[in-house]
Amino acid sequence: MSKTILLSCLLGFLVSMLSVDANAKYTKRSDKWEASFKVLNNQATDIDGQNGSKTAMESDYGWGFTLGYNLNPHILFNFDFSSSTPSYQATLIDADNGSSHQINHKMDLLESQFNVVYSVFAAQFTPYVQVGAGWTYVDSNIADGPPGSVCWWDPWWGYVCDSYQNTFNDTRFSYNVAVGFRYELDNSLFFRASYKQAWIDFSHSDDASIGSYHLEIGSIF
Repeated sequence: MSKTILLSCLLGFLVSMLSVDANAKYTKRSDKWEASFKVLNNQATDIDGQNGSKTAMESDYGWGFTLGYNLNPHILFNFDFSSSTPSYQATLIDADNGSSHQINHKMDLLESQFNVVYSVFAAQFTPYVQVGAGWTYVDSNIADGPPGSVCWWDPWWGYVCDSYQNTFNDTRFSYNVAVGFRYELDNSLFFRASYKQAWIDFSHSDDASIGSYHLEIGSIF
């Protein structure tokens, strides 16, 4: 499914290159910073583990932001952060008899990527492509042991105790490619719409492949 979406986006990208308006307005983004806020929709995906175990992640909405520098009208370097909390079903396999058990829960998915974005045209409206890499923090929100507690002397509140719960979590290398369109207004506001395919490098299962749609609003400064 993700391959079909990527091919469709690339086809639209090529068509837009051929049909660009020769009188398009030129951009003023060169040598300027920009920032944006975005909403995103992660697509459902399955991640196969060892000995028949797997994780089925459901589609979910999230949010994020970017901060970047336009080296010139075509090349943008940016930092891209996104957050989502998708529901998932984990299938566990009993090591003794091979029976399966299901756990339904929500995970925390925090993605930090450093990207290079290439805009095809030095114009206010342009298609673009993106490649990047970074890391993704994944928290299963499943306890990895009994809860703990800690106590301390506070200068205002006296003797204070609190409890905490550790969970199964990990920070993994991840990378992405994306295609999209960008449109700038004369007042330095801009909009972006894109499809991104990201991969998370897990150590004890297949790599996670997560497709997502992004809508952004930002400002050049």
